Amino acid sequence: MRGCLTSFFVLIALGLVASWLFLPPIAAGAIDQGLQLAGFHGDGRRVTVVASPPLELLALHADKVRVQASDVSYHGLEVGSVDVTLGDVALFDRTAGTIDGTLTGVSFSGVDGLPVSVASIGLSGTRGVVDATIALSAADVRSLATTAVKTATGTAPTKVTLTAPNKVAVTSGKKTVSGTLDVDDAGGLVFVPTGGGSLSGPIDLVRPGPDVPLRLESVTVGSQGATLKGTVDPAIFRG
Repeated sequence: MRGCLTSFFVLIALGLVASWLFLPPIAAGAIDQGLQLAGFHGDGRRVTVVASPPLELLALHADKVRVQASDVSYHGLEVGSVDVTLGDVALFDRTAGTIDGTLTGVSFSGVDGLPVSVASIGLSGTRGVVDATIALSAADVRSLATTAVKTATGTAPTKVTLTAPNKVAVTSGKKTVSGTLDVDDAGGLVFVPTGGGSLSGPIDLVRPGPDVPLRLESVTVGSQGATLKGTVDPAIFRG
């Protein structure tokens, strides 16, 4: 009887060790496969699953899931690098209690299908609301303004000047048109010329298309660029 009990406890111990060692990588592999099936494609994908104890994974729950990748395409976004951590993850429902991470080097189709590039998008929130902080470099803003003004007038501006908190001056030849960057009621970033002149507005700069689950809410301008605040539909993280 003693030998049977010893064997029984050894089997339990081996089972616990095996679950500790193998359940997280097995879960990570399954999540990675699910991401690919949902359209998440990128190089160097790395999924890290944390569950304490690992037996939680048998109940399809993980404390944290971290997703890292480069040169990613997903939901209308092209992203240079992705580093996102989901907390309190229900694996079967594909929902997370918290979301935190950064997308770097992001581009997507905007107005009239023209590409929009942003330096980074920071994500933070819960399963209900995910806030996005979008950093546009000064070069990003100038590129957007140049493309929009050229589309509206047929002439590319020679200079774009940014002034806090949300002012922009566009120079074409000897003429300068001043205005503001604003977010309209539909969640798009627009240039609104002020004081008359040859430009009439508002002129769209960033208006995410239907495939991009991003809605802008506010903008702040500085000499180094602009910061956009908005929200992301949490459904994007469920594929």
